[in-house]
Amino acid sequence: MYSPSLTLRLTVIFTLIMAMACGGISLILYNALRHELVWRDDQTLINRAAQLRQLLEDGAHPSALPLYFNRMVDTRQDILTIRAQHEQNISINHTGITLPALSPLPVNSPPTAQQLYRWTSADEMDASALSLQANSPAGTVTITLARVARERAVMLERYRQQSILVSLAAILFSAAISPLLIRRGLRAIGRLSQVMAETGSDRLTRPEPLPPLPRELLPLGEALTTMRQSLATDFLRLTQFADDLAHEIRTPLNVLLGQNQVALSQVRSTAEYQSLLEGNIEELEGLSRLIENILFLARAAHNNVKLHKARVVLHDTLETLVDFLEPVAEEKAITLALSATGTVTVDNLLFQRAMTNLLTNAIRYSPDRSTISVSTSHDGDHVDITVANPGEALAEPEKVFERFWRGDNVRHTAGSGLGLSLVSAIAALHGGNAYYRYERGQHVFGLRLRA
Repeated sequence: MYSPSLTLRLTVIFTLIMAMACGGISLILYNALRHELVWRDDQTLINRAAQLRQLLEDGAHPSALPLYFNRMVDTRQDILTIRAQHEQNISINHTGITLPALSPLPVNSPPTAQQLYRWTSADEMDASALSLQANSPAGTVTITLARVARERAVMLERYRQQSILVSLAAILFSAAISPLLIRRGLRAIGRLSQVMAETGSDRLTRPEPLPPLPRELLPLGEALTTMRQSLATDFLRLTQFADDLAHEIRTPLNVLLGQNQVALSQVRSTAEYQSLLEGNIEELEGLSRLIENILFLARAAHNNVKLHKARVVLHDTLETLVDFLEPVAEEKAITLALSATGTVTVDNLLFQRAMTNLLTNAIRYSPDRSTISVSTSHDGDHVDITVANPGEALAEPEKVFERFWRGDNVRHTAGSGLGLSLVSAIAALHGGNAYYRYERGQHVFGLRLRA
């Protein structure tokens, strides 16, 4: 499907705006000129009528008025008629237009624009007329003055043509010059695109100075810089994850390889082969759990885990988990203290998995003959489930929920370092969060979920 370029779209928009602006300005100026010309014609007609009336009142004979009239007006578009009681009627009309019957103004009424009679002639010309009475030595005289706006029509027509030509020239000039200006203005986008196109995985960690950008593109530049930083963080995390994963898988594979090579170096008894197979199965089960946990974390990161939520009584569920892990705790003479109330809507299997990881982690790293506290607290529509165990403060507490990270920072303890990552992922799937704090000599791990 054809998609016009941004330059073409902006050119069309700019040209349309220019056309509307030129048309609007021309129309406004045309109407202003037309009203000004109409006003001037009206004032000219009124002043001439008042002058002719004054001449009669000053003693001029009606037959002498045409002489004054010929000097004051353009006989090609002005009309004069004089009707006296005892004199012959006088008419000066070279326009070919017949005057309509008008009611004259009385002698003492001054002429105004409201008293003008306006009409359109047969040849589509605007015309206006004024009739008034005046006193003269020959008696009462009726004077009728009229003007056909032929000169005004010619002037307005010429103005219309010139306005159209000027507007068309301005529109064409705008259409021709705007693509050049728009392309020049869009160069910043091209430079910004070039910077982003040259960004590789080896350059993410290096700050890349952005080219000078106009104010409208600054949010885009800042967003791209933020994206680069996020990509750098994610790429570093992915690289570290791949390294840790390779290390975790390499250890059991080396164990399997070494055990099998030693076993095959000489003939073994049936019991020895059976022991070897049991060791292989144990290592393979560990690998299977590791892969399963990694796949779960990957699905959880993309919210691709289907939840089967149900209402769970916290005390009953946690009591079941405590009873299940109590034999493990007894090996280190650790006491599990439970204090839980209320309910929560969760996927019961995933919730038990998260709490099992927290309890197992607490038992593994607690000193012998200590007490692990499991408790709940309610805060509005949220529930906090915490597991607290004694121990020394961690050097890097902000990393407790990172994959493959372990507090002792060595590889000699059991586990793969994914337990707390699973806890955080399960909490996020339920719209909550996992948290950690160290207070009063206690490691406090918790889940904050909606009630």
